[in-house]
Amino acid sequence: MKRSRESKDDSTRAGTKKAKSIQACATCRRNKTRCEILDPSKSPVRCHRCQVLSLQCSYEDTILPTPSTSQLPDPEHEKPTPFNAIVAYPASLPPTDRIWSFVTDEHTGPGIDWSAPMLAIQQLSKLPFARLNVAPEISPTLPPGDYTLSMILSDDQRRHLLDLFDERYTPWLNFRPTRNQFSSSNESLLDVVCCAIASRHSESALVQMQLQKLTEDSIAKMIFNPRPSESVEAIQALLIMSLWSSLGGPPETEGRDGRLLIASAVSMAMNLRLNLSSLKASELKKHYGGRPMSAEDAEALEQMVENARLWIALTNTESMLCIGTGRVPLSRRTPEDLLLTEYPKVFDETVHYGDMRLGLTASIFDLVEEGLSNRLRSGMDVDSWYDGIMVVVEKLKRVKRLIAPLPYVLERDQFYFHMLQIYEAMAQTIVLYHALYDARVSVGHIPLGESWHPYFKPHGTEVVGEWGRDMIHAAEALLVTVLAVDSNLLSTAPDNIFTMVALASSYLVGVKFLMFRGGTHLLGGSDLLLERTVSLLTRISCGPGHAPQRAAFLTRGMIAKWENRFKKPPSASYPTPTSEGAGGSSSGEQDRRSADSSPATMPPISDLTVPSMFSAAPPGTLANFELDIGMFMSDSSVPFDPNFWNNLAQSSSHMMHGPGYPQ
Repeated sequence: MKRSRESKDDSTRAGTKKAKSIQACATCRRNKTRCEILDPSKSPVRCHRCQVLSLQCSYEDTILPTPSTSQLPDPEHEKPTPFNAIVAYPASLPPTDRIWSFVTDEHTGPGIDWSAPMLAIQQLSKLPFARLNVAPEISPTLPPGDYTLSMILSDDQRRHLLDLFDERYTPWLNFRPTRNQFSSSNESLLDVVCCAIASRHSESALVQMQLQKLTEDSIAKMIFNPRPSESVEAIQALLIMSLWSSLGGPPETEGRDGRLLIASAVSMAMNLRLNLSSLKASELKKHYGGRPMSAEDAEALEQMVENARLWIALTNTESMLCIGTGRVPLSRRTPEDLLLTEYPKVFDETVHYGDMRLGLTASIFDLVEEGLSNRLRSGMDVDSWYDGIMVVVEKLKRVKRLIAPLPYVLERDQFYFHMLQIYEAMAQTIVLYHALYDARVSVGHIPLGESWHPYFKPHGTEVVGEWGRDMIHAAEALLVTVLAVDSNLLSTAPDNIFTMVALASSYLVGVKFLMFRGGTHLLGGSDLLLERTVSLLTRISCGPGHAPQRAAFLTRGMIAKWENRFKKPPSASYPTPTSEGAGGSSSGEQDRRSADSSPATMPPISDLTVPSMFSAAPPGTLANFELDIGMFMSDSSVPFDPNFWNNLAQSSSHMMHGPGYPQ
C-alpha cells in the first residue's frame, strides 16, 4: 500500500514537472531564426516561419496535431490574440459539416485552411504547377554566378523596361516611385525590381530568369538584414514585389508570400516614421493657417504628402494581401490618413485621382477588417453580433454607391476606378463568408441532409439565404467587371486580384453544385460568365506561372467537374494521367482531340474527363433544400475525386503552349 502511494506521488510529481521545450525545426536551426508553432491543431504541424514561407518543416514528421476543441473559445478564459498573430477559426464542426471538407490532404497536399478562403484559393491555384515537368526549351538553364543589372540589360533595354513599368504598373501604386536619375552605373534596387516586373512583356526567357534571380537575391538580403537597407526606395521595392511576382522561373515554383514582403515593408516604414507623415503634414498646414509658405516648408510639405501616400498605399496593400488569409495586418490607417485622401466635395481641377483611389480603397479595407474582427464567440449575444455585421454590410453599400459612377463620369483613369468595384465586391463576399462560417460553427452538429438555417435566427429571422444571395450578386458583379474592362490593362493587375477572380468563380460553381443537389438550377448567365472568364484569364496571361494563368487552371478544373457531374465514376482506382490522356481515353478519341484542338488554344472544357461522385445524392433527394453556405457543399457526401486534380494538372500542359508563351 505504501509503495503504491509512493508510486502515485512520484507520478504526480513527474506530471507537474515543466515539459521539455521543443527543439527548433531543422530549417529554423539552419537559418538561426526564431521558431514557434502558432496553431498546433493544423495538419500537418508547421512552425510559423515555414508556414509563411511555404517551406518543408521537420515538425511535419515529428509532431502530431493536437485535437481541436468541440466548443467555441470562451472569451473569459481565452488569452488575448497577439496583434500580428494568425487568427484561426475553431475547427469545431464534425468533418462532414465543414466547408470544402471533400478536398482532403490526399488530393491537395497539406496546409489547406478553409477558414481562410483567399489563402486556400492561392494554395489550390499553385497545385497544377507542382506536377508539371517543364521541358528544357521552356525553362532554359540559368548560367551560375552573381548578376548585376548592367550585365543583364543594355542601357536601351533598361530604359525601355523602366518606361514600360511607368506606363503600365505605376498607375496601380497611386504614389510616385523614388528612382534616381537614369545612369548605367546606378544599380538601384527599385530599378532592378521594376525591370523584373516589366520583363514579363519581354520575349527573352533568359533575361526574365536572370532578372528574377537578381531580384530574389536582392530581396532575400534585404529581408534578413533589414536595418542597413531601410530607405524609402527599399520600402517601395518590397511593396511592388508583394503585388507582382516576377516571371521567368520554372512554373512549378510556388512563389513568394506577398504577406511577408509587405510586412517587412511596413516594419521599415514605421522605423522611418512614415506612418506619421499625414499627421506632420496636417500640423504644418495648421501652423500656416492658409498663409503662404516659405519655399523650404512648401518642399517639406510636398515630401510629407508623398510619404503619406506611400504609407497609405502600404496599409492598403497589406490589407488586400491579408484579408481572407487569417492574418491580421500590422499597419493601421489614422484619421489624418483618411483626411488626406477624403472623397472630394467638388470635382474640379484640384482633385487628385490617385488620392481618391487611395481613400476609397482604405475605406473598403477598413470595413472588411471591422467585419472580420466581429467574431461570434461562445456566450455572445447573437442579435448584437448580427447587428454589427449588418452595419458593416450597409457601410460597404455606401462606399459602393460612391464608386459606381466614377468609371463613367470621370474623364481619366476609368479603368483603375473600375478596379475599385472588384475590391468592393470581394470585400462584401469575404465579410459574409466569415459571418456564415461563424454562424454555422455556432449551430453545432446537424444531421446529414438537414438544413442548419432554421437553427440560426438572429432577431427571429432566417438570414442565411439572404446572405447567400448577396454573395452570388457580389461574385457575379466581380466577374462582370473583369470582363468589361480593358483586357490589356487587366494583364497588369496585381496578382492578388486574380485570386479574387478565382474565389468568385469557385463560389459560383459551388452554388451550382448546391442547387443541383437540391433538384434546382441557378438561373442566369453563370455558365457563360465562367466560360468567358476562363478564356479572358488565359488570353491575358504573360507566361507560365502568371497569376491569371493559375486562376484559369483552377477555375477550368472546377467547371470541368461541374460539366461532368452526370458521369459515373470508374470502378477501378484512378490512374495517374499519362501522355495518352486522362481517364484512359482510347487512341481514336485522343486522335480526335488532337485534330480538333489547336496547340495555341485551350482544349474544350468538356474534353476533361473528371468523373463525378453524385450517385449518392441525385437531384431532388435532399428534403427541404435551401441555398447553403457558399463554396461547393457543407458536407462530404460528394467527395472530390483524385481525377479532378490529376486532370487539372494534365490540362495545364495544354495551356503551356498558348499564345505569348516561349516555344
